[in-house]
Amino acid sequence: MEPSELKRSKDSPNSDESTRRSSFPDEVLERVLSLLKSHRDRSSVSLVCKDWYNAERWSRTHVFIGNCYSVSPEIVARRFPKIRSVTLKGKPRFSDFNLVPENWGADIHAWLVVFAAKYPFLEELRLKRMAISDESLEFLAVSFPNFKALSLLSCDGFSTNGLAAIATHCKNLTELDIQENGIDDKGGSWLSCFPESFTSLEVLNFANLSSDINFDALERLVGRCKSMRVLKLNRSVSLEQLQRLLVNAPQLAELGTGSFSEELTFCQYVELESALSNCLNMHTLYGLWDAKGIYLPALYPVCTHLTFLNLSYAALRSDELAKLLAHCPRLKRLWVLDTVEDKGLEAVGLNCPLLEELRVFPADPFDEEIIHGVTEAVCGCVFWLPETPLCSLFLSSND
Repeated sequence: MEPSELKRSKDSPNSDESTRRSSFPDEVLERVLSLLKSHRDRSSVSLVCKDWYNAERWSRTHVFIGNCYSVSPEIVARRFPKIRSVTLKGKPRFSDFNLVPENWGADIHAWLVVFAAKYPFLEELRLKRMAISDESLEFLAVSFPNFKALSLLSCDGFSTNGLAAIATHCKNLTELDIQENGIDDKGGSWLSCFPESFTSLEVLNFANLSSDINFDALERLVGRCKSMRVLKLNRSVSLEQLQRLLVNAPQLAELGTGSFSEELTFCQYVELESALSNCLNMHTLYGLWDAKGIYLPALYPVCTHLTFLNLSYAALRSDELAKLLAHCPRLKRLWVLDTVEDKGLEAVGLNCPLLEELRVFPADPFDEEIIHGVTEAVCGCVFWLPETPLCSLFLSSND
């Protein structure tokens, strides 16, 4: 046996099979593997042989790390040299219920320092239950010149000053998604930090911020970003302001409204209805804080195209929900509060033949004397229509 063959036999128990599978030129193999999107498939591919391992290593541009303590950033950078997108999870799920002590860990800064040295071309960072400071956000903003997407879900440790640093320095930003985070909200002036020449934003979500925002800055930003497809507002945005934003962004596919309870004149109501009817691409609707039934008909024109309706912040009654769902023939996902009661869920069965997912949340999970809600009786009489392809049902109660 030749020395090269001996080496190959030691590298792999099936050397002939390994040689036959890895006979592609490296460039071809890397190109083929770059088309694989599933993390599981890519991991399986890397186990075939050393050539495939190396090709997968060099062709991977996104890495998902489900536990930030399962691997060090140095090991990640050594294994994958061309990463442009990172998804990283930190604290365990039960931290959402205040079952993890303060300063538990999961700090992002050490990761950012390594990424700045190894991945100066990083474009996307998606964090869940991580601790991130304003200093870390500023470091992120100035260290990656082509940075495009930041998504923070259930993170803490930062304030709107950190968002201001992102807005100021990330000239190519396309996504800023701030959802369910523990933020020190110091006001809405951070929106004015986007340069007047900035036009690239496609996704903007600040729904969980509590303070009033600089609406003039927001209106100018939305008007400049003609490719914006997702806009989720906090409850400080009024109906009249919502109408002004929609006039500038009829291309939206996902909308999170602000408060839906402002007193409108008849002319203002007509203008809001007209603005919504022009949003022909919209498939997701969210928000509707403090919704008043008198204004819900303004939504009817846009409901025709909806596939996802999230009413988990809107305490609608059963009759209000029934009237709304009568205009939602394409709905596939629906989230509601239990204020709709059993009659509201019966309306779901009558009006949503394509429904695949239904979630019902308690309006007040800590009120043991609550007099409204849904009962187990609905399960026997609501899922009903044989042609309804319901595959996910989540009923959360006060028990």
